[in-house]
Amino acid sequence: MPSKMSGLMLAGIAAYGTSTVYTAFTAVGGGLAGLSTGRSVSNRGTSSSSQQSSRSELSFGTSTTGVCVLGAAAAALGVAAGRRSSGRQGEVSRAANPRKFNEQLPCSSGPFSVTVGKAGPSSFSILIAGLEKAGLTSALDGDGPFTLFAPDDKAFEAAGLTAEAVLAHPDLVTILKMHVLPGAIVAKGFKNQTVETLGGPVTMRKGVKGVMMNKAVINKADVEIANGIMHILGGVILP
Repeated sequence: MPSKMSGLMLAGIAAYGTSTVYTAFTAVGGGLAGLSTGRSVSNRGTSSSSQQSSRSELSFGTSTTGVCVLGAAAAALGVAAGRRSSGRQGEVSRAANPRKFNEQLPCSSGPFSVTVGKAGPSSFSILIAGLEKAGLTSALDGDGPFTLFAPDDKAFEAAGLTAEAVLAHPDLVTILKMHVLPGAIVAKGFKNQTVETLGGPVTMRKGVKGVMMNKAVINKADVEIANGIMHILGGVILP
């Protein structure tokens, strides 16, 4: 029955390949053998040939054991490091999302579209038109991070706001700024509170319908963007 150490060695070999582990074992063994040889040479002047032979055999045995132990430990540490590296790569991959807000919002179809429940991919044509009319698109191209509470087209329709009504609204700039929060706030930070948006204070509260921003419910939270986070609203935040 294989020992725990053998199992550890096999795990390392399986994770990194026989040639990689062999190279590591050889490097470690060579270093230990060099140290052992050095000790034998330095002792020649004060010991008999039989003592030298005995010490040499002892050194070789110790080196062999050391190679196995250190090699297995190195393999185990390599497995753990590989797992940590894989996790970091995953995090970097998610954080390196190339789409900023102005690139994500037009994605109403395709692999980068955002689906809310059974309603299908969300489209943000009214929001995009409003941001362009208000001159706010350049602000969303900044490094951020920003939090955008984004009403989709269905949200504007539910609020009785057509594209023409939105673009003609006298408080268009203020209303849209009320949907942008400096800094990134994710769903874990949702609680009953007042948040200071670029357009002024907005009340966030938890209710039976979900998390509300004034009277607009958040239908989908935590859509990760390159320069912030986006939450899709089922309504429009109004003063």
